[in-house]
Amino acid sequence: MKIMPEDMAHFDKLKKDAAEILKPYKMEEQPVAFGIVALSLTFVVEDGVGGSDLLEEKANRLANVSGVEIVSVDRL
Repeated sequence: MKIMPEDMAHFDKLKKDAAEILKPYKMEEQPVAFGIVALSLTFVVEDGVGGSDLLEEKANRLANVSGVEIVSVDRL
């Protein structure tokens, strides 16, 4: 999942909130352009109803989020 911030002024809070609320398996900063950095999150979730949809909805509710994109979905 890629989370784009609205602005970089509150990026540290967004990063902290994403870690606490979404509980990703892995989180990385991904430079986009002009000093903007996106959060790249990896999750391990069980197969079932609404797995990535629920995470996407939670991510969109975080403060300072401009957009959320599911980049890849794989099965273990």
